[in-house]
Amino acid sequence: MDLLTIENPYLRLSVLPNPGASIAALTAKLGDRWIPVMRPTPAQALALPKSGQMASFNLAPWSNRIVGAAFSFQEKPYALRANTPQGFAIHGDARERPWHVDDHRGNTLTCSIDSREFPDFNFPFPFTAAICYELNEATLATSFRLNNVGNSAMPAGWGFHPYFNRRLSDSVQDHAQLELYVEGVYPPLPGMTASMPPTIKRRQKLGELSPMFDVPDAMDFSKPAEIGERDIDHCFGGWDGRAAISYPLSGVRLVIDCDPVLGHVIVYTPPGKSFFAVEPVTHANDGFNMLARGIAGNGIRVLQPGEQLNGVFRIHVTA
Repeated sequence: MDLLTIENPYLRLSVLPNPGASIAALTAKLGDRWIPVMRPTPAQALALPKSGQMASFNLAPWSNRIVGAAFSFQEKPYALRANTPQGFAIHGDARERPWHVDDHRGNTLTCSIDSREFPDFNFPFPFTAAICYELNEATLATSFRLNNVGNSAMPAGWGFHPYFNRRLSDSVQDHAQLELYVEGVYPPLPGMTASMPPTIKRRQKLGELSPMFDVPDAMDFSKPAEIGERDIDHCFGGWDGRAAISYPLSGVRLVIDCDPVLGHVIVYTPPGKSFFAVEPVTHANDGFNMLARGIAGNGIRVLQPGEQLNGVFRIHVTA
């Protein structure tokens, strides 16, 4: 399926409905130039597209990893197909499926998916989902909706996986800075290469131990700090839904603003790469299993038949 584009005098957004209603490019008009706000998708990747190669993709009906590709819900076990060498089920199945184009006009593009159309869909509960991209001057607003269309309750989550550039110019001094506030960081799951400092302390919450740990200095962006060569691949909780990515040399600033339902965020900074990710998500990694173990604050929503999960993720560009 061809790229679909919406544009105004400030922003230009290109989307591939297949796979996953993924973003192929987001660029901003700064002066007389169009600047890539997100990591550009390589031209060769558009020919045989995979969601992970896109500038941004959508995570539904769960975000990040499920340990062992299995979980329990309401005391019943469920098995999924693993899609990583470590045996995880990662990032949901909607991201690799074709989505319908429901509306494409002016500054708006809306796509949807019905899991019941795919007999091999990698999730045991039927749902529908929709994504709406809208440009409002220098702001991209992305609205999502996930509906339980089954006859029983289902666990659900959503997430976004945008990649951003470490630099916006050829200068090696044009380092991206990140600012966000979180209450704590979750330990990496078994089988992940991410690590935690050995002296880090588990947080106290209402007199009990929290599943999160204190944020170590190497992961602290409560004040603007360069991404640099940090090696982070962690989920953070207690996020207020706001973040800022700044390029001081280029004079560009991206302000992220999310609805409260997106109360977790994943920061991914692979060393040696030209990109990094700041991923607004509804829940913690392995959230379904955290829910089954009764761990509070995991962020997973239990949707009754006919109920929905929805929210908005915004990126505002200034220069």
